[in-house]
Amino acid sequence: MKIFDITKELFSSKPFPGDPHPEMRLEKTLEKDGYNLTVFSACAHNATHIDAPSHFLPNSSTVSDINIEKCMGKCMVCDNIDRAMSACDMGFRRIILKDINVTPTQAGYFAERAELIGISGESIGSDTAPGEVHRILLSHNVVILENLELSDIECGEYGIVALPLKMKGSDGSPVRAVLLKDE
Repeated sequence: MKIFDITKELFSSKPFPGDPHPEMRLEKTLEKDGYNLTVFSACAHNATHIDAPSHFLPNSSTVSDINIEKCMGKCMVCDNIDRAMSACDMGFRRIILKDINVTPTQAGYFAERAELIGISGESIGSDTAPGEVHRILLSHNVVILENLELSDIECGEYGIVALPLKMKGSDGSPVRAVLLKDE
């Protein structure tokens, strides 16, 4: 099996405009303390991450409530929205969009058929108003996986594993996302 890491590195990824930059520092060092201990701070939506419904919907579930079965399994990577919709019609419930985004109308289509939508962009939906697409998908409990590194990934069928950290109360979580392909 071939494994493709599709995660963007946390500290070197450009944050979404207005979001804080992640930072890290060594709190303890081998030289002084006999061990290294790294402390970091980051927005839950820096680099590759999952959005929970509470990111855009009041009084809704948080990242620790996400059914992790939605975050792993068979998926289809597509660089064409029509092919992505066809993949849903063929039974794929996890769709990864390479270099394309989603309109509100398309989000409505996916909301009825998909469990997870992943994109290579920083945020799903319009660059100027991403909220509408988020609200449509999240209100149907579709997991949104954003900011994937797909530049070396060919379109086609894969397995995916993209598990959020178990962060009770958080509206999102960094993930380590991988695609799996039988050789």
